[in-house]
Amino acid sequence: MGKLDGKTAIVTGAAQGLGEGIARRFAGEGATTIIVDRTDASELAAELPLSSAGKKATAVVADVTDRAMAEMVIAEAVGRHGRLDILVNNAGTYHVRNLIDETVESFRQQFEVNTYAVFAWSRAAARNMRDQGWGRIINTSSQLGKVAREGYGIYSASKAAVILLTQALALELGPYGVTANAICPGTMATQLLSTADGRPGMEYAAELGVDLDTAFRDYVADRIPVGRLGVPGDIGALAAFLASDDGGFITGAALNLTGGEQVFF
Repeated sequence: MGKLDGKTAIVTGAAQGLGEGIARRFAGEGATTIIVDRTDASELAAELPLSSAGKKATAVVADVTDRAMAEMVIAEAVGRHGRLDILVNNAGTYHVRNLIDETVESFRQQFEVNTYAVFAWSRAAARNMRDQGWGRIINTSSQLGKVAREGYGIYSASKAAVILLTQALALELGPYGVTANAICPGTMATQLLSTADGRPGMEYAAELGVDLDTAFRDYVADRIPVGRLGVPGDIGALAAFLASDDGGFITGAALNLTGGEQVFF
């Protein structure tokens, strides 16, 4: 038996990276999993195992910043499966640019994807969860939602807002059997990281006169005590625990998933 047998889950931003890791783990734990992404994740959905209810995972192409789309996807999930038990707001974006050089368009995009979408999807899902008396909302924040770093000011602010929204949801929904928690990943091995112009280690390369790959390995060795990057499976495991009955007494938390890169509360 899986931890999530009989549950229905929506995971946003799940076509690749951390979201894919969450979707794969949820499906492996028996949940009927709905993958929401701006790109078509039908091939991923087809790879996932049948849920404990004998249902295939499905993929929905959606702009997470579209409130009407959020409400429609959630209503369809409830209509098709009878309930929605788990929502993971994982979709996110970031731009590396100093605050004083940031554009208004970039500011708006990061807050719309990282913060507004959490509000829109959580509000729609929570109404159903409150009525059914059980639910789990899990939001992907970041270690940078707890501390600022040069070049990530807007991203940090948007992710800090995710933590506060999560805590407010936890207080409001706790009496109805619904928990809300945030996961704060550190440096994770994803496609987004590998293609980022400002990925950690660039300053090492400039200072030491070495190539970026060497600098990145040095960064990991110097900054992450466990000696490796996080991987999508790590966040999948934590999300599955929080989504299960075992995680029922955890709510309002912003849990570090950093390998020791950050150890603050």
